[in-house]
Amino acid sequence: MLSLFKSINQLLVASCLVMLSLFAFSSAYAHGHQEHHVNQASDMSVINGYARATFPLAKTGAAYFTLHNQGDTAKTLIGVSVSEATASEAQIHTTVMDGDVMKMRELEDGVTIGAGEKVAFESGGHHIMLLGLRKGLVEGSEVTLTLRFENSDELNIVLPVKKDEAKSHHNHH
Repeated sequence: MLSLFKSINQLLVASCLVMLSLFAFSSAYAHGHQEHHVNQASDMSVINGYARATFPLAKTGAAYFTLHNQGDTAKTLIGVSVSEATASEAQIHTTVMDGDVMKMRELEDGVTIGAGEKVAFESGGHHIMLLGLRKGLVEGSEVTLTLRFENSDELNIVLPVKKDEAKSHHNHH
């Protein structure tokens, strides 16, 4: 009788664990804007990424995310690539003030993310420019990028294309 009770108890515990796992999965799926891409080798992760939807004939686009270095040494993002089917190239950019004019500049030396730190790639700051778009970025589609780091690590990410919630837009190039 005691072994039957232990078996039933173990079955109940296992059932609860399965239910909790399903709840966690469905909750994470429902909050898709909280995606989290992780490269275990480099301790780098991308959080809350998206590419901004464009008009159909746009030739440039932008991608935004937060890059998190979960390791104990600084990492430098030195490049980014995009599928030829999406755009001819991708570049790391930042926005700077030149007198009274806001301008974008390519960051040819990349962006360093300190150990344990996060760097936001957002409108008006660091961002990824997609140049030579083959067609506009349509809301609901996806953009695949490969982030390259100084130590030869790469992180492949898939970003959803969404309308930007920001009300004020500046023109990209």
